[in-house]
Amino acid sequence: MKINVLMPVLATPVQWLKQAVESVIYQDHPNFNLIIVDDNNTVGPITEFLSDISNQHELIRVVRKDANEGIASALNFGIRHCHGDLIVRMDADDIAHADLLKSHDKYFSLHPDRHICGVQIRLFNEQRQWVSNHPLQITRSLASLMPGHWFVNHPGIAYRHSAINSLGGYNDTPSTLAEDYSLWVKFLVSGYTIYNMEEVLINYRVHPKSFSFAPDRKAPEWHDFLTAQKKLLDE
Repeated sequence: MKINVLMPVLATPVQWLKQAVESVIYQDHPNFNLIIVDDNNTVGPITEFLSDISNQHELIRVVRKDANEGIASALNFGIRHCHGDLIVRMDADDIAHADLLKSHDKYFSLHPDRHICGVQIRLFNEQRQWVSNHPLQITRSLASLMPGHWFVNHPGIAYRHSAINSLGGYNDTPSTLAEDYSLWVKFLVSGYTIYNMEEVLINYRVHPKSFSFAPDRKAPEWHDFLTAQKKLLDE
C-alpha cells in the first residue's frame, strides 16, 4: 500500500525537525513518501535543512506555500500533493516509532471498510511522560456523549486519501483553533466511524508552543469553538 506522510513545518526548532524527519525516513515500510509543507518559513536554518534533506532523499518532497494561512490551509495544500492510498499525519516536532507505517498498512489491509484510524501516543517533556488511552472505536453518538473532545490523536493518524478528498479536506479554521477536532466532527457527521489502534506509535513532544498545550488554547474562544463543533454531532 502506498503511503504519503504529511508533515507541515512552521518555525520548528531544527533539532526537533531533524528528529521527526529521521523517524520517518527510517520507517520499516517499503512504499512511502514524506510530503513536507514548508509553510512559508523565513528562518534560514529551517529552509536550509529542508533543502538539504530533500536533495539527499528521493522519498522526501518539500512543497512551499507562498503565505502562512494557518495549519488547516497548510494541510490542505499538502493533501493536494499526496498521491498515495493512505495519508499519515506527522507533526514536525514529534518522533514516529519505526513501525508506524507498517502498522497502518496492516490495519487498513485487514479492514478495507474502514477509512480513518488513530494511534496511541506517548507524551513527553523534560519532567515526565504519559500515554494516551483512547477507545478503539468512536461513533457519532459516542463522541456526542463523551465529556471531553480528546478521543483520537492527530499525530500519527491515517486516513484514506479517497475519504479525505470526499470531505473536501480540513475545514478553514482559524490558525489558533482546533482544525483536528473540526475534522473528526466532519468525519463523524458524514457517517464515518473513527478507530484507534492500541499500539503507542508516536512520541509526542510537549512544550510551551505545542498547539494542544499553548496558553492561547485556554482562551474563551478556544472553548467556544470546541463547543460549537460538538453541537454539530447532535444536529
